[in-house]
Amino acid sequence: MLKRFFKRKNKSNYPSNEFERTIVKITTDGTEWENFYSKLLWVDLIVITDGAEPKIEGDEASIRLVALDSGHIPVFTSIDRIYDQGVIKEKVPVISVKGQDLLDFTKGSPIVINPYSAHVKELQPEEIENLLEGRIDQTIEELKNQPSVYELQELENLFVSAIKRQEKLIYIDGYRKKSLDIKTEQLLLQSIADFERIVQKVPHHWQSYFAKAKAFQRLGEHQKALDTLNAAMKIEPKNHLIPLEASVEAVNLKDLDKALMYSKLALKIAPKNHVLHGNHAINLLVAGRNDEAQETINEGLQIKKNDRTNQHIKQLIEAVVSGEKSTPTFEDLLGSQTVEVNQN
Repeated sequence: MLKRFFKRKNKSNYPSNEFERTIVKITTDGTEWENFYSKLLWVDLIVITDGAEPKIEGDEASIRLVALDSGHIPVFTSIDRIYDQGVIKEKVPVISVKGQDLLDFTKGSPIVINPYSAHVKELQPEEIENLLEGRIDQTIEELKNQPSVYELQELENLFVSAIKRQEKLIYIDGYRKKSLDIKTEQLLLQSIADFERIVQKVPHHWQSYFAKAKAFQRLGEHQKALDTLNAAMKIEPKNHLIPLEASVEAVNLKDLDKALMYSKLALKIAPKNHVLHGNHAINLLVAGRNDEAQETINEGLQIKKNDRTNQHIKQLIEAVVSGEKSTPTFEDLLGSQTVEVNQN
């Protein structure tokens, strides 16, 4: 049964009903997900309409609902939730619909429950379909195993702490061999342990894999660094910094084929990045592919003609081509290559 509401309430009393209390519980207790989905089907939910009267055709009513810019349909668990945080300041036309009827009516569209409140829940079309068709059990099991909001905050704090622990210890703007004292080694090992704790809880956190790889790099554990970067790449294949670092680690391992593969991949991801042109050009030079090296470094200098590192690489390539210098080796590359990972 549809009920029309227009009255605005100013008092904040969240959570104001049993379903809102259940929404709060799912943020900390994974066992509450089954209860949440069960109540969602039978609870009365509030949606904002365009204000027009419903069009009645037989036993069916046609209603136009308001949607957010993201395409989500905002759904509220009480009238008060519409006005949380003062995002909506004026009274709005609304209707009350049983959860199952609303989900069936809006099937195919994403929904967001209480978008202006402290606890927000998004429902994607596939999730809604599984719920209506009685196939939500797998989703519930997956949600039970996910970290709670508070656990995620603790992991975020752990990540920030581990990153700070690495400050001035890892190589940021280039690979330069430095001495490794016991204190530095202990701090790096502790940061690795912290990042491992994070990915155990959040396996898709590629940033932890990347930072962990940087710690392995500083420790001289280059195969572990490369393996960890590969794990990061599987999760985040569009970030050029990951294959860039992988190309450096391949050089450290004296695997030129992989070094070329990774530097080429980084350049493919970010073709307008002049640093990547220099990195790939010098790998091509070591491989004896001088013409390609010249072409690549010239492209890099067209992007940023005054870049000193690329100007130096161009001079080196020209000296090799002219016979003034011999083709550089792995050892030469490790002594001269600069990896500017802070570039966009």
